[in-house]
Amino acid sequence: MTIHTFWPMLKKEFYEQYRTYRTLIATIILLLLGLSAPIITKLTPELLKSLGGGITVILPPQTSTDALNAYLKNMTQLPALILILLAMGCIADERTHGTAVTVLTKPVPRTVFVLAKFVSYALLFLTATMLAAAGDYFYTYQFFSALPPGPFVLLNLALLIFYLLTLALTLLASVLFRNAVAAGGVAFAGFLVLSILPGLNSTIAHALPSVLFSPQRVTQLLAGTASLGDIVQPLLTGFGLTLALVMIACFVFQRQEL
Repeated sequence: MTIHTFWPMLKKEFYEQYRTYRTLIATIILLLLGLSAPIITKLTPELLKSLGGGITVILPPQTSTDALNAYLKNMTQLPALILILLAMGCIADERTHGTAVTVLTKPVPRTVFVLAKFVSYALLFLTATMLAAAGDYFYTYQFFSALPPGPFVLLNLALLIFYLLTLALTLLASVLFRNAVAAGGVAFAGFLVLSILPGLNSTIAHALPSVLFSPQRVTQLLAGTASLGDIVQPLLTGFGLTLALVMIACFVFQRQEL
């Protein structure tokens, strides 16, 4: 693989995302989710009082930690599903419509074809996550107090690795199936497995990036009491799984008939 073939393919993917409004969709949804977390956290006590129907509702004062937990809850649900919907046809559709054959006879190495798609979506969600994080951090500071920058950056890094793992799973599904809907269904099933398994096995739970999003671990990170192993292990595991899935996708696509 050389930069002379990879860069044109990456530019093609960026243009395709722009032309099909994928860039706009991902950016707007993630930005709104990031902005809404501190705002809703701030308004929740007043909303409960207004909906109480005369019943006194007593809540502890909302803090920046509550806003951060709301942000992480927002960012680990809908964005992953949006990513699956946007990327599920990235290879399946091109094989079905014959576009892949045209591109790969340029000639473009199949590995470059797969990696360009992965990198383009990874950069899209990196940008969208950074915008969402900036919006969340600003409004959390305005409504509550400033979050410690170190733990906040670390949690957003964990979010990015979480998205990359979901993307790699979706990419592999799109390689395995010619139908985008089937690929999306398999990717969603894989996403559910990754979401459910941590609740069934503590060893698996502590090995995945999602463990860092639990309220208990967030509190430890903000207080500086989380151990280095508790932080590094899930990040490395998530990155390793992502790398493995992308390599499998490249291997399978290299041997497929178009």
